[in-house]
Amino acid sequence: MTSSDSFQQRPARTPRRFVIAVGVLFLVLGALDLYRGLAPLLTSVPRSHMAADDALVLAIGIAAIIGGIYVMRGANWARWLLAVWMALHVAISIGQPSALVAHVVIFGLVAYLLFNSRASTHFVVTAKE
Repeated sequence: MTSSDSFQQRPARTPRRFVIAVGVLFLVLGALDLYRGLAPLLTSVPRSHMAADDALVLAIGIAAIIGGIYVMRGANWARWLLAVWMALHVAISIGQPSALVAHVVIFGLVAYLLFNSRASTHFVVTAKE
């Protein structure tokens, strides 16, 4: 068996600017969530106390960062992670009309940018995913 037999070439992938922009957006949002989640530990308030919602914000921030990184790398599962991330934000904002409208619009834009046919060339499903 030659090395060319054991190595299956992955089709060439063209990074799409709008997919990269969505990835960077989620990196920024994730960093802001990390800051908000860790802020109680960094202030002069007793450092041993972290509220449950701070931990949730921290987890949401980590998910956004992971999704942003892997969307830019072309991982198919990462666009689904970011879509779920946005859908949860839509669900959380139910009962707050202006926040709900904003999240629905952003969700629609992100879903379009990550799932349109041009974006699909950026995402390659591999056996490792």
